[in-house]
Amino acid sequence: MATVMQDESISDFDPITFSVIRNRFEAIGQEMTLAMEQTAWTSVIALARDYSCMIYDAHETGPRQVTMAECLPIHCNSIRTLLMEVVATFEDDIHDGDVYMANDPYRGNTHVPDLVTAQPVFVNGKHVFWTVARGHQLDCGAAEASSIVPAARTIFQEGIVIPPTKLVDRGKERHDIVALYLSNVRYRDALHGDLRAQLGACGVARKGLIELCEQYGRDEVMRYSDGLMDYADHRATEQFKNIPDGVYFGETWTDTDGNGAVDVPIKATVTKKGADIQVQYDGGPPSTGSFNATHAVRMATATIPFLYYIDPDIPHNHGVLQHITADAESGTICKAEYPAACGGATTNPADPMHEVINIAMAEAIPDLVPAGSCHAGHLPNFSGIDNRNGKEWGCMLFTSMGGSGAAKGADGWPMIGTIAGMGGLTSASIEETELLYPLRIDFNEVETDSIGLGQWIGGAGTRTRYRPIAGEMEAVSFGEGSRNPPHGVNGGTMSAGGGIYIEHTDGKRTFTSVAGQTMVREGESWTGYSSGGGGWGHPCDRDAELVRRNLRDGIISEESARDIFGVICKDDFERTLDVAATEKRRQELRKIERPMIDPTEPGAGKWMDRNVREGDRYLEAPTIAEHFNDN
Repeated sequence: MATVMQDESISDFDPITFSVIRNRFEAIGQEMTLAMEQTAWTSVIALARDYSCMIYDAHETGPRQVTMAECLPIHCNSIRTLLMEVVATFEDDIHDGDVYMANDPYRGNTHVPDLVTAQPVFVNGKHVFWTVARGHQLDCGAAEASSIVPAARTIFQEGIVIPPTKLVDRGKERHDIVALYLSNVRYRDALHGDLRAQLGACGVARKGLIELCEQYGRDEVMRYSDGLMDYADHRATEQFKNIPDGVYFGETWTDTDGNGAVDVPIKATVTKKGADIQVQYDGGPPSTGSFNATHAVRMATATIPFLYYIDPDIPHNHGVLQHITADAESGTICKAEYPAACGGATTNPADPMHEVINIAMAEAIPDLVPAGSCHAGHLPNFSGIDNRNGKEWGCMLFTSMGGSGAAKGADGWPMIGTIAGMGGLTSASIEETELLYPLRIDFNEVETDSIGLGQWIGGAGTRTRYRPIAGEMEAVSFGEGSRNPPHGVNGGTMSAGGGIYIEHTDGKRTFTSVAGQTMVREGESWTGYSSGGGGWGHPCDRDAELVRRNLRDGIISEESARDIFGVICKDDFERTLDVAATEKRRQELRKIERPMIDPTEPGAGKWMDRNVREGDRYLEAPTIAEHFNDN
């Protein structure tokens, strides 16, 4: 690993000062992040942490990412385009004390629910930085009481769209703009609280950056900021060159377009030459629902995998990001064309667009490529009227999180939520959830055999059950991972996938696709099974003792231990390993050749087949109006 003192790209800098300023940038980002989390009002930000805070410079070629702190990668790697829209819109009308807001997905934003606030930072009269906060809004004023409406046909059904707009003018808040925004959304008090949290976070970072410039000198801090990008550029160049040059192709499938189409193909052609990477996406026809990718989503999904192929010590700033470009075939699900709906862009097709890069690169760099991770398929948005007080309520919960894919040398992590967040999302406390909302959570526990199996296993999926206790509630789900679960790599198996069902008072169950709008009445329950991560490497290469422990702990079943891992255990309390029987069984299983990528065909998920029983029904892309009014 290169160090600051050894790297020739920063030889003109004092190494101690370089390290201090680098860490000060990151510390300021952390302060910004904590300020937002601790002052936000809604579950999606305060409990689930679906937000990101960043620092950009004010370079003459356009704002460039300086640092991101504990961010969701889907939020961060593409915000430059939106900031450039702000600069182009206001040009010479950017002043000290201003704050701008925007959420327009056709002006560089990810999707309508992600509201961006950006504050310019001036030092001694010169604009030198931007502080930026992006937070997922619990509501956008859409046709349904949800920030994502899977069946939306156009962007006009997805809520208020805000182009680059000046929210604070030279320190004076524009109350008319605030009123206009809040008049178009539900839960006005809560969303006003979230807006103030974003403004406060930007202000905290502004204060920290000004203090940094006062300590070291404005121009010197800017010089070191440029040096950080040169350093990242140099380090990334060295490591990207280690990836074999070539053209690599990957294909996967997304469960749904949000409006009834299934197994929509997602393809990527990755061209790697020297230190530069170009990703060309292709796919099925445009979604007739809200699952269409925006420019920001394309850029984020194309860059995220390449950031974890290289040394994590390399700063994730513009110096790295500039090496990767992305585009997509027009008229596909991978490239939204106005006025197509794109509220679900950050989950569908973003999750499979991320995964298809790993699939494409598996042959070239198998030791660096992880297996598939869970997708945002089982993270519900609930809303209703509390019949105890007549108040409207709503929450977005990430409690039923799935697991990440395994990688060479490491099992996958449980509870990452979705690959788009890469572990940055959090599972809300059950106690807090039940105190804040008229819900009860009956269980939230690991699901046996939810994982992909291999030499290293995926992180476990979970099963979670919610019940309304004060009136009926609407449930909006978005995402995927049931029909096309996380894939296995290099001989590892795909995971079992997951699913959703509502259990009615008569004991019958309504299973649904992982995108749709349903009704849950008092006495009924909503249950989500999240996907575990995919496996890496041949299962018979896993340490038999680890398999024994996984069996004992309920992570895997007896059948999986015997038929996939080839491990035979005795029927005692500790499930003692039968060494001789295990060796014999493994010799048989090693004769079976396993694919580099599993599965190789769409619709391979078996979770639904295993769980639907006689008397149950299944609904694809359900809506309340069509399926739940009379039940």
